[in-house]
Amino acid sequence: MKRLPVATRAAFVAVLAFALTACGSTGQESAEVVAPTEQSVLADSKEESADGSSDGYGLPDCTGQSSGSCSYAGFNPAVDGFSFENWGGAGNLSAIDLIALFGRKKVCASGSGDKCVLYPAAQQWVDQINEAMSGGHCEGMAVTSELIHGGYLAPSDFDPDAETTFELELENPAVSSIIEYWFATQYLEPVQRAYQAFHEQEPTQIAAELALGLQNGAGYTMGIYSPDGGHSITPIAVTNEGDLIAIHVYDNNYPGTVQRIMIDPQSEQWSYGAGSTNPQAPTNGWEGGIGTIELTPMESRLQTPFPAPFTDKNGGGKTSQLLLTSPDPDARLGVLLTIDGKVYDTRDARVVLPAGVNVRSTVGSSPVLRGNWMSMTIDRDQVGPFAAEIARQDDETSPIPVTMSIDDPTSPRVTVRAIDDDKGAIVFDVARDGALDLKVADATSAEVNVANGLNSASFPLPDGVNMRVLPFDNGVAEIGFFDADDRLIGEFPLPDESESGAVTEIQADFQPGEDGELGYFEVTEEEVAPEEVDEAELSWLKELNEAGPADDGDDTGNDTGNDTGDDTGNDTGDDNGGGEDTGDDTGNDNGGGEDTGEDTGNDTGNETGEDTGEDTGEDTGEDTGEDTGEDTGEDTGNDNGGGDDTGNGDEAAEEEE
Repeated sequence: MKRLPVATRAAFVAVLAFALTACGSTGQESAEVVAPTEQSVLADSKEESADGSSDGYGLPDCTGQSSGSCSYAGFNPAVDGFSFENWGGAGNLSAIDLIALFGRKKVCASGSGDKCVLYPAAQQWVDQINEAMSGGHCEGMAVTSELIHGGYLAPSDFDPDAETTFELELENPAVSSIIEYWFATQYLEPVQRAYQAFHEQEPTQIAAELALGLQNGAGYTMGIYSPDGGHSITPIAVTNEGDLIAIHVYDNNYPGTVQRIMIDPQSEQWSYGAGSTNPQAPTNGWEGGIGTIELTPMESRLQTPFPAPFTDKNGGGKTSQLLLTSPDPDARLGVLLTIDGKVYDTRDARVVLPAGVNVRSTVGSSPVLRGNWMSMTIDRDQVGPFAAEIARQDDETSPIPVTMSIDDPTSPRVTVRAIDDDKGAIVFDVARDGALDLKVADATSAEVNVANGLNSASFPLPDGVNMRVLPFDNGVAEIGFFDADDRLIGEFPLPDESESGAVTEIQADFQPGEDGELGYFEVTEEEVAPEEVDEAELSWLKELNEAGPADDGDDTGNDTGNDTGDDTGNDTGDDNGGGEDTGDDTGNDNGGGEDTGEDTGNDTGNETGEDTGEDTGEDTGEDTGEDTGEDTGEDTGNDNGGGDDTGNGDEAAEEEE
């Protein structure tokens, strides 16, 4: 996908917002229209109930309309969407999914072939992602349906008898597994960076970006946020509807139907009356403006292996990541973030956060649009000490199970699981160097896990006791217990190696000392058994990385780098070599300008060292994307630039596992 030039995006905003009378114009080439199939259950009109609601809208018809007022790429929810509703319930991601996401070396502490023992930090992370699915799987459904529609995957990959996405069944483990896999990608840095880029855009700008992207063959998911939580849907078209702009969507909470998000260009506000054909219908709070609606380009999902967000003894980077979840699908939680004495309430999507801080509600909302959990990234180059306190979304006073974790580049992964009984705070207080003070109110049942290298240590936290976890010191994390007066009452050094050399689970129960003496810990240890994995299950991922979307010969904008001259982005195409590219890149990198980015994917050219040769692949299709300047994006597919590829390989062979 080509990133749209600012001038082009601005011009398209103007067309969408102000040239509303152009709906019947034939002055511009009309967008491609894919007619509904006989399987479609949609119609231009539906029998309405007494409250004006119905099953949905008809499919867009752009016949005779300009591409500036009607953009539709042919996605039919009754064919290309799932036949079943979004559902809640904990996920089942396992070691094989982590290997697919991050590569074996990042997640398996030991084991080979069909065996894997996960690093404790990896195990803690995947446990929490599975917990996050309790509130729904909408993100995974939105991504999977769009990838199948875009030709990256096929229904037959998961059911040999299925010809359409609509024919796939939830009861098929291959179907639910792939949905859960793509759900997890919303927590990964390249995907987070992609959707965060839209947080400062107005709704009309997002509609303009989407409209042009649909015309150029790009795929997206869309996130929307309100006090009720976060939800992910699949945008399929953009049209003008009177004085409003309509984004037509497949909402996985309403199978087989087309729904609409309505944007008012004058107020830059959007509203969503899900399940209704009346744009003015009550939205139950699903409305907002800038910062509450976003796009995630599909290209950001196709960058395996991803950098692992969890840390272990080899952890690095500059970003602290916090994750707040609950096994209760109705829990509505957020974080009060304190930086430089100022409190930011992340439960309100309209709050302007300081530079270096990005917050997103977990998008997984069940059909009742409940659940509001958080993921947060904090750039430690921009943000010094901070405190994060769990806060409820409403006046609910019943006990709520909560899980909050932090991955900091200088410290082990820390996870607290507690019952929030609304009697006091649960706070992560993080110093500049990553030292963590964990404070839990009295009478709050809490257990803390610290994952360092091969060791996973769990500590039940007694009433009146706070905990401090210091940064790594030669692989050892020092853990201290403190009383309410901040006096040290116990200490526990946690090394990154175990005595047996195996992954070890440690249970450490604190026993207070007497007469001012330090307390001690009653410790039990157990080695972790390997998990069976079948890497043959990853064949679909290998094919996805190697093939990309179906190609009909013409380059119609499916170039997922920013081909505008010098290629300075990350070439994540088909790079199957090991080491640095020094040969001629004869793969799908066929465009103009010098490729100076990092070749991190599967580049099918000759990779034997630093790639200083010229791209000799032939451009077999007509390049209708907009190659006009420097190519600064991430080259992840059919890069139809050309010229000298001088980027460094990223040891693709090492991560290929």
